[in-house]
Amino acid sequence: MKATLSAVGFVLAAAMLFATTGAQESGANASQASNAVSSRASLAERVRELLAASGVEVGTAVSPSESARSHRTLRVSWEADKGALPRPSAAQYKNAPGRVSLLSASARREGALPKQRSAELSPEQVVVVALDAEGHLRWCGLVADPRLLRAEAPGPDGELTGQVVYRESAEFVVQYPDDELVTEVRLYHPEWDGRQFSLELVGAVAAR
Repeated sequence: MKATLSAVGFVLAAAMLFATTGAQESGANASQASNAVSSRASLAERVRELLAASGVEVGTAVSPSESARSHRTLRVSWEADKGALPRPSAAQYKNAPGRVSLLSASARREGALPKQRSAELSPEQVVVVALDAEGHLRWCGLVADPRLLRAEAPGPDGELTGQVVYRESAEFVVQYPDDELVTEVRLYHPEWDGRQFSLELVGAVAAR
């Protein structure tokens, strides 16, 4: 009899443990989702403020759903102004001037917009800004800067050191929400002066 009661007690304790663990995991997932939404909203507001500080008014930020059943993809090419390319010994994160052009029209893709790992500005990334015809910010996101090339070069003493240089040409693959109001996509490079960020225009293309 005592053995039976002990077994029942063990089962009840295990059930309570699993229920508590499940509740903790659900709470953690909800917290992560909330943080992701908050980070995205913070990024959009931060980008709007930086653009306004540089004299570019993009209107009130709008937050279309990123969990839609489809999104859009377009390909953009970038060709450097070869006369302005930095030497390998120049500032590593100097934003090389160049020309942006559309390689292919925006294409609709099935599935939600891929989630981004980070919502923090970085000189190694490019900010994608989607605007409507009235200049309102519909969405913004970050992509790794495909112009950057990590390489090792010999220093004055002959030892190899890691450096970051710019390619002479690159392609951007840009993804953004399937929002029929988006008419223009702009690319901005986050410039860091040691104290704060500013946004420098890389180029812009029509979204449709």
